[in-house]
Parts: sequence; structure tokens; C-alpha cells
Amino acid sequence: MIPAWDPLQAAAVLLGIAGAVLVAGRSAKVRGAGFGCWIVGNLLWVGEGILVQNGFLVVMFAFYWVMAVVGFRNNWGV
Repeated sequence: MIPAWDPLQAAAVLLGIAGAVLVAGRSAKVRGAGFGCWIVGNLLWVGEGILVQNGFLVVMFAFYWVMAVVGFRNNWGV
């Protein structure tokens, strides 16, 4: 059985993949864009976890969100 298409999860997955590709970039601007993708994508996963009442998903992606924010700030030397 093929699972139903969930646009929230699809966007979160695409942002996560794009973030992984971009943070491997050589320039701070490209890495910053990658962390930005992760920030938004992780918030989407937190929202998904809340919608489906999965506390594990919420905690894990809330932590990933915090780390993406830290990475974004460190990338720019803030």
C-alpha cells in the first residue's frame, strides 16, 4: 500500500535534504541558506509531531531546530 501524500511532510523532507546539500557548501552564504532550510524544515516537523500527537517527533525536531539556529548564528559569526 502506498501511503497518502502529505504536503507538510513532503516540504519538510525536501527542506531537510536541501539543507544537507547546502551546509556542505564552501561559502558562508550557501551554508547560511542550508541552515535556513533546516530551520524551516525542522519547524515543519515539529508542527507535524504536534498534529499527530507524537511527542518523540516534537522533541527530536525541536532539538534539531535549536541546533540549526545555533549553526546559522555560528556561520555568520554572531
